[in-house]
Amino acid sequence: MNEKKAADLRPRAEGYEVRDEVVPGLVLRVGKKGTKVWDVVVQTGPKSRKRVRLGTFPSLSVKDARKAAETIKENSIGAGRAREVRTVGELFERYAAARAPQMRSWHDVQSVWHVWGEPRLARVRLSDLSIHHGLDLRDHVALHSSPLRAASVIRYLRPMFAWAADERIIDVNPWATLKAREKAPARERVLSPSEWQALWEAARREPYPFGPFLKVLMLSAQRLSNVAQMRWDELHGDLWIIPREKMKATRTAKAAAHEVPLSSALAALIAEQPRLGPYVFTTRGDRPISPGSRQKDRFTAAVNAAAAQANGRPLLPQEVLADWRFHDIRRTAATLMTGGGVSRFIVERVLGHADRGVTAIYDRNIYRTEKRAALEVLAATVDPSHPTSR
Repeated sequence: MNEKKAADLRPRAEGYEVRDEVVPGLVLRVGKKGTKVWDVVVQTGPKSRKRVRLGTFPSLSVKDARKAAETIKENSIGAGRAREVRTVGELFERYAAARAPQMRSWHDVQSVWHVWGEPRLARVRLSDLSIHHGLDLRDHVALHSSPLRAASVIRYLRPMFAWAADERIIDVNPWATLKAREKAPARERVLSPSEWQALWEAARREPYPFGPFLKVLMLSAQRLSNVAQMRWDELHGDLWIIPREKMKATRTAKAAAHEVPLSSALAALIAEQPRLGPYVFTTRGDRPISPGSRQKDRFTAAVNAAAAQANGRPLLPQEVLADWRFHDIRRTAATLMTGGGVSRFIVERVLGHADRGVTAIYDRNIYRTEKRAALEVLAATVDPSHPTSR
C-alpha cells in the first residue's frame, strides 16, 4: 500500500477492503460510491476484537494511518492486558506461566513469593502499586528476618514488574528505582581436612536418602540441586549427564549439558541406592528430596556429638563444626582436587563452569579422562585405601 495505490482504488458494485501489508489489522474500506475509510482491527481480550475508525483517505495519508493504527493497537493491548491482570497476585501467575520454564532460579523466585511477597502484595491492585509497597516489603523482611534476606527478596521479585512493563501489562515499572541495598559478601568457607572427614563419617551413619545424598555431593563436587534432583535416566554406565536445562548459565539458551565421569567410588555408591522412582534420592518416589537447614543441622549435631564422645569431654568453641553450608562442600571439593595436583582448568571442567576463553571456541575436547581422574583424587580424600591416596 502506498499513496498512489490507495488513490487508484476504484469503487465496485459492492464495497470491499484492502489490507495493509505493513501494519497488521489496518484496512482501507472502499465504498460503493468511492468513499475510502481507514479502519484498524484491535485485540481487546483473549477472544475479542473491535474495529476502530481512523479517518478517510486522502485526508489521512497512508503514512499517518499507519502511525494512528500502531498507537491505537498499543493502547488497546495495554488496556486489555491491564483488565485481565488486576492484582499483583494475578500478575505473578502470568509471570510464572511465561518465565518459569526459562529460569533456572525459578524455585527461589517462587519460594520468595510464597513466603514474603504473597502475604503483603497478592491483593494489591496493579493500578495502586507503587514503590512504597516495595519499601514496605523490604522493611518487613528486614525486621522479621535480616537486611540481607530483604535485599534478596527485592532482587527476586523486582524483575517481575520490569517484565510486566515490557509486556505492556502495566504502563511503567513502579519498582524501577527500588534499591535492594544489602549484598551478600563473597563466601570463602572451606572445610578443614578433619571437618571434611567428620562430615563424611556423619553421612556414612545417616540412612537413605540424606546420608548417601551427602556422600554423592562430596564425591561429585556438583551443585546441591543437581545432586538432590539426580534422575536414574541421567546415568549412563559410568557417566552422569546433567541436562542443559539444569545447568546454571547467564543466558539459558547458551547452557549446555554437563558430563560428569563417575569415579569408581561414586559409581559404586550410586549403584547401591534403591530404585523407588525416577529420582535417585527420594522419600516419596515421585519427587526428589529438598535438602535444607534441617538436614544440615542434623549433620552438624551428629559431627559434634561424635567428636565430643571421641574426646570424652565437651568440645571447645574452636573444635565445633559451625558456620558451614552445603555449597561449601563444592568449594572444599575444588580446593581438595587442586591440592591433590589437579590443574585448575580441569577442576573448572569438573565443576561445569563455562570456559570463556577465546580458545574454547576451537577446543571441543570434553576432557572425560581428565575429569574422571580428578574425581578419583577427590574420592581418595575420604578413603585412605584408595589407590590415588597412596
